[in-house]
Amino acid sequence: MLSILIPVFNVDITDLVKDLSSQCHKARIDFEIICLDDQSKRSIQLKNREVEGLFGVNYVELSENVGRARIRNRLARLARYEWLLFLDCDCKITGKKYIKNYVQHLSGEGAYVGGTIYSKTKPKSKSKMLHWVYGQKREARTIEARNKRPAQFFHSNNFLISRNMILEYPFSDELKEYGFEDLALGQKLAKHQVMIQHIDNPVLHSGLKKNQQFMHDQIQAMNNLAYLIRTNQIETIRLVKVYKKLKRMGLFGVLRLFVSRYEQLLTNALFNRPNRLYLLDIIKLYYFDKALNKAKNNVIL
Repeated sequence: MLSILIPVFNVDITDLVKDLSSQCHKARIDFEIICLDDQSKRSIQLKNREVEGLFGVNYVELSENVGRARIRNRLARLARYEWLLFLDCDCKITGKKYIKNYVQHLSGEGAYVGGTIYSKTKPKSKSKMLHWVYGQKREARTIEARNKRPAQFFHSNNFLISRNMILEYPFSDELKEYGFEDLALGQKLAKHQVMIQHIDNPVLHSGLKKNQQFMHDQIQAMNNLAYLIRTNQIETIRLVKVYKKLKRMGLFGVLRLFVSRYEQLLTNALFNRPNRLYLLDIIKLYYFDKALNKAKNNVIL
């Protein structure tokens, strides 16, 4: 028995839901697909209402935007079955045995993470190149790499977990905007000795964002990272380690001054040469520092 849970925001999910429904029928399992729309555009909502007619599909439009963490917790509470498969709305199922690959783990323990892949073909629009490069270099990792650091590479866009487990260790409800809600959950599970196993069952990330939106989300995520660090919900990650090192060496003031003066030049250079992800990291360090300094109860790093 499987509950497939999809938070929806401004994405047409009709093909995704039809593919999932078809595979569930072929796998001969009892299933439900619950889609919660988090205040999408009216045109998107009208399109997605098509899935209401499919067997086992429950599509609901929320009256207010609740955010990335809360909507996933709400989906978990609504689910009827013991095992929950969380999927992002902007993914595409590419494997014909995608559901079957998860079904074989329904009697297991812990969480199973299927992974993410990006198209091998570059996007036609240059305005989406940054997200594509980032995905290829930072998110599309091999099973071997992911299982070396299972909590670090835990992503909420494609994972299986028992309902009891996610209710006991939910997403951080206070995180409404984009960023790090999945890392926080992964580290929470690891802290409580919940097994995280990465398997070869990826989805294709099809919802590439334009450069400006991608940058906005990356900067917004620094607010979440600062909050999670302050509240001890995640352990130090690479970006924070670099931040600490620069602070200890007395060099962060130079970086702060440099980015404050030349942020637009750095951003333009990144858009023109997306492979230079170190420029993105420099900008993120600057905004992470700003987010920490905004806090009333700032931790000492």
